[in-house]
Amino acid sequence: MYSARLQENIGKILHGRYTLVAAIGQGASGDVYLAQDLSLGRKVAIKLLHSSLAGDAFFLKRFQSEAKSAASLNHPNIMRVFDWGESGSTPYLVLEYLAGGSLREYLNTGELLSESQAASLMLQVAQGLSYAHGRGYVHRDIKPANLLFDDEARIRIADFGLARALSEAAWTEPVGTLMGTARYAAPEQALAKDSDRSSDVYSLGLVIYEALLGYLPFTGDTTVSLLMARIHRDVSVPEGSGTLKPILESCLRLSSEERISSTDLVFQLEKLVRVLEPPTSLKVSGPSPMITDENGDLTEVGGISSFANGTTLASSQGSADDRGHQSPIKPILPDLLDAGSNSATLIAPKLKVSRRHGAPLALWHKRRSLWFAIVAFVLIVLIAALSLFGLGSKLYSAVFSTKVPPVVGDTLAAAESAISASHLKVGGITYTYSPSVKSGQVSGEAPKSGTLLSRGKPVSLVVSKGPAPVAIPPVVGLSATAAENMVKSLGLIPVIEQSYSETAPLDQVISVTPAAGVMEQVQSKVTLTVSKGPAPRQVPNLVGQTEQNAVSQLQALALVPSESQGYSTTVPKGTVISQAQSPGSMVQRGSTVSFIVSKGPQIIKVPNVVGDTLQQAEAVLNQSGLTVGSVYSYFGSNTVVATSPRAGTNVQAGSSVALITG
Repeated sequence: MYSARLQENIGKILHGRYTLVAAIGQGASGDVYLAQDLSLGRKVAIKLLHSSLAGDAFFLKRFQSEAKSAASLNHPNIMRVFDWGESGSTPYLVLEYLAGGSLREYLNTGELLSESQAASLMLQVAQGLSYAHGRGYVHRDIKPANLLFDDEARIRIADFGLARALSEAAWTEPVGTLMGTARYAAPEQALAKDSDRSSDVYSLGLVIYEALLGYLPFTGDTTVSLLMARIHRDVSVPEGSGTLKPILESCLRLSSEERISSTDLVFQLEKLVRVLEPPTSLKVSGPSPMITDENGDLTEVGGISSFANGTTLASSQGSADDRGHQSPIKPILPDLLDAGSNSATLIAPKLKVSRRHGAPLALWHKRRSLWFAIVAFVLIVLIAALSLFGLGSKLYSAVFSTKVPPVVGDTLAAAESAISASHLKVGGITYTYSPSVKSGQVSGEAPKSGTLLSRGKPVSLVVSKGPAPVAIPPVVGLSATAAENMVKSLGLIPVIEQSYSETAPLDQVISVTPAAGVMEQVQSKVTLTVSKGPAPRQVPNLVGQTEQNAVSQLQALALVPSESQGYSTTVPKGTVISQAQSPGSMVQRGSTVSFIVSKGPQIIKVPNVVGDTLQQAEAVLNQSGLTVGSVYSYFGSNTVVATSPRAGTNVQAGSSVALITG
């Protein structure tokens, strides 16, 4: 039985633009309707939040702020928010229409994801999170019910911003909603701490864990036991997760600081997807029933089936077809139901809606049918007449065909708008690396632009992921110039740092960061550490040291000792008297350091000068390194008759010798 409130809203026009066509369901935070955008002629989803939230001034302010923020997110893996507003006092969101159901509904059928399907799906969600995280947004409520499929099984993240606004509202969420959210909450969320980007990564890890294995870790009988079970240790990922095991482990760390970032997660998953077998297509819910007829007017919407259990809900007038059984009609936007409710109520009344709001419906249909019959008859006659002149096919093309617009170089959003404006639809979207097209721009379309197609036909797009990641080259041992050129040739940016090395010659690369073989995006910086040769040596103070110690010190510093000897009356024999290089001065490795070692004092024998004159004796003594001391003269003679010390006596150089004449 349908809520009277839901039935009352059907047919209303919000803000003069959005006609509520059919109620899709009721959830924890509001009601969801299928609607027609009268301005752009497209199907949208309208989420009318509960009236209990309308009186919360703080929530309304936060809701407006979060809605504006969510609308600024433009990524192929994030559900788009087109508009927001208030109907009377009830806030509402205008959302992208998706018809493929949610991951929660897919898992409820008992199906699990294969390894390649899980990796591909996880990559899509991680790309959406990385995009949002890079712009400062955190989701806070990643769970299977918030991961929605379009009719080609591409995944979207829903409810960006709404989770935060609802968490700060002064209202009480139903128990089922809390339990559904808690199943995928990060440890810090369980402890009522602030959520951050790593909380989204943890929740995504739990989602893929369940989608791959069919169950969640840390299950509990109550919400409290479930939350408390995961705040003490990391999640142990079983071997059944295959090659996703290390990636899931990096997502499911207890400490948020140890978890992989969403950006690094994208990088790791891209590498994994390239080596796995291509995933088979997911059998998601197909597109919803058409809500426009051939004239573009709103028409009857039939029953809506439940994806989860395959049951078709009857309209208020019954849903049996002419053969006496129920018609299996696919769900209209089941993914927008609040996932917190374990059993959402689907509403599918039969309804005819007119753009001429308030006009008698039967009369308007009658007039429209008459005019349509007249126009169709005239058109058939005209085509038949023109075919006689070979113009029939041209007229058909002019009326029912359109040209594929040129969208190469446009963003995906701009391309989708251009294709839609040309009365065509976007078919498959493939993401590939391109060395010349920026990331996020369309690099190809099929059929090519200018091709004539029937209206409503699909146009496939190829979207660039930017240049492909490249491996850091092995450059250690190369010269700085050769290494720099090699790094530049790969589109990377070399950064030169210099460091002393005892083993690498001058200007040789001794290390590279990141290490060789690591995959990096083009235009990433690569640090090359280049050798400056051996470090300079400080000359030690050798004076006063023994010869052996002086030699050992210099050899330990890889310096070359050069010693010589000299007499000294003050420095003991074997001790360094002086050195050529000043102590503390800097020299290159292998430099020669000269020093003089003492031989002790010089010993000289007193020469025999007896018989020499005083002048001759003085000259001989001076020549021998001695000096003339006292002179004792007897009888006025000038001839030396004796010396003191006597001739042949050993004395130190510089000693004085007394002369005696007579």
